[in-house]
Amino acid sequence: MRLVKVRLSGDADDVTALADLLAGLSGERCAVGEVSAPYPNRRDGGVRRYLDVVLTAPADG
Repeated sequence: MRLVKVRLSGDADDVTALADLLAGLSGERCAVGEVSAPYPNRRDGGVRRYLDVVLTAPADG
């Protein structure tokens, strides 16, 4: 198992749409674990969300 921590940042609707899209992937190459609640960005507009993505395919060379 290889875990990658990902931060999405942008418009609240866009960030939610992308988080949902990634969470709905088949799991052949990766699977989304935990997805955080949206947090307001500190300096910019919009929100940020954190995702735990597990790479399920074997590592290439």
